[in-house]
Amino acid sequence: MTWLLVGGGVCAGVVLLLVLTIVALSIYGSISDAAAEKRIRENGKPVLAVLVMANSEFLRKQSIASAPALVIFTLEPPSTSLADVMRELASELFELYTAEPGDVAGMSKPQRNAAERLKDDSYREARRTRVPLELSSGRVIYMADIWIDRDRLPDHVAFTRVLACMATGQDEGEIMALPLDEDGAKRIYAAVGAS
Repeated sequence: MTWLLVGGGVCAGVVLLLVLTIVALSIYGSISDAAAEKRIRENGKPVLAVLVMANSEFLRKQSIASAPALVIFTLEPPSTSLADVMRELASELFELYTAEPGDVAGMSKPQRNAAERLKDDSYREARRTRVPLELSSGRVIYMADIWIDRDRLPDHVAFTRVLACMATGQDEGEIMALPLDEDGAKRIYAAVGAS
């Protein structure tokens, strides 16, 4: 009987420890996310971004609250022509992602470098890579990992692939999707005809 009480107490203690750990990690994650958003808002500027890859279930199902994605973005002022150029580039980059290894080996060095980055599709916060100028028609465009919350995903994103974001820095920095009702987001969506 004593062993049963001791065993039950140990099990209850382990369960309590696990619950407390999960709660602590959740609180830490919330604080960390809030701190990152504050940093980006203090040092960033609104930018036009275009989805290259995102979880298709996330784009279709409202039940998924957030998910990682890969976007390209530029610090150039948003316009419909820029959005068209970036959508075309996003499609070309996705083709590099899906290319077979044998096909990648026969590509130009800039294409191989981009394909290598794209095929490393694990999410890493603040990871950013400049798209080779040979692929971006001489424009300075970046690929960046981004974590997108559902409430910041516009209804038109599956069709337009356009996402209003805020980014810090140039070759290094952070990026986040803007809330849909924010003035910066509204200006970007209006400038590219996606409002």
